[in-house]
Amino acid sequence: MWNSDKSVRLTHFIVRACYAVLLALSVTLPILLDKGFFKFDILTEIKDYVLWPFYAVVPAGFLALFCLDRLLANIRKERVFEAKNVKLLRLISYACIYAGFVGLISFIVILTRNFMFETMLVLSAGEFFMGLVVRVVKNIFEAAIEIKDENDLTV
Repeated sequence: MWNSDKSVRLTHFIVRACYAVLLALSVTLPILLDKGFFKFDILTEIKDYVLWPFYAVVPAGFLALFCLDRLLANIRKERVFEAKNVKLLRLISYACIYAGFVGLISFIVILTRNFMFETMLVLSAGEFFMGLVVRVVKNIFEAAIEIKDENDLTV
C-alpha cells in the first residue's frame, strides 16, 4: 500500500539521483554539445550561449538539491514546522529566482545575437514561477510556525 512515508522516500531517492545527473551534466555537457549528441543543430551553433548560463546556475542547482535533501530528511524525522525548514525553503526560492534571472539574461544575449531561442525565455519563466511557489509555501510554513509557537506558549 502506498503511503506518505514511501512517497517521501521515493522523493528523497529522486533528489539524490538529481545530484548525480547534475554532476554528470556538469562534466559532459560540453562534450555532448561538441559531438552533436543533441539532435538540434541550433544547440551546436549557440553552444557557448548555452554553456555559460548552465554553469552559472549549477551552484544554485546544487544548493536547491541540498535544501530539498535536508527538508525531506526533516520530514522523515517528523520535524515539519520548524524555523530551519523555512530557511531551507527561502534558500530554494532564492536559487530558483537566481536561475530565472540567469535564464532571462541569457535569453536577451541570445536574442541580440540574432538567434531565436525562445526555450530560454520559457525556462526562465518557469524558474521564476517555481521561485514564487516556493516563496508562498515558505510564507505558509512561517505562519504555521508562529501559530504553533503561540499554541505551545498558551498550554
